[in-house]
Amino acid sequence: MIEEVKAIIGLGSNLGNGRAIVREAWNTLGTVPGIALDGLSSPYLTAPVGMTSRHWFTNAVGRLRVLLLPLDLLKALLAVETTFGRTRDCKSFAYQDRSLDLDLLFYGKLVMDTPELTLPHPRMANRLFVLAPFAELEADFRDYVSGMTISEMAKALRQEIIVGESKNQEIIAGSWDE
Repeated sequence: MIEEVKAIIGLGSNLGNGRAIVREAWNTLGTVPGIALDGLSSPYLTAPVGMTSRHWFTNAVGRLRVLLLPLDLLKALLAVETTFGRTRDCKSFAYQDRSLDLDLLFYGKLVMDTPELTLPHPRMANRLFVLAPFAELEADFRDYVSGMTISEMAKALRQEIIVGESKNQEIIAGSWDE
């Protein structure tokens, strides 16, 4: 029997009504056997990072309690993406516009690097659209690889942006009630 594990996920959408899609996807995750919803950040409107698109993203970070193994959780996330119309161009190595993107950021304190899944998420520290909502949800969460808290990571990235060591990342905090 598997023990309950805390998992952190990133949610995003830049096609359609992103805020509604992210919120509905979150609620859908709560209906998946083995997944319990445990907290969701506010939505953030963010400019695309690492891709060219005229569509901004709605991003959020959620905390789950799961009774699924990491790859089973990943399969559940991918299934929910598909339910919301996510398609993947297997021939493209570039990021693409998407109706829904669900990323597994942390699964307990597991460190893994397989072709299917890398934990913790390898690009998280360079993405304000992950760190800002994550810091809102759980600022003192400690990344067990770097040893930094999420709020420290967000502050460090903002400083890198200010001094020009990282590209600007436009982000606007929002509300689910808007």
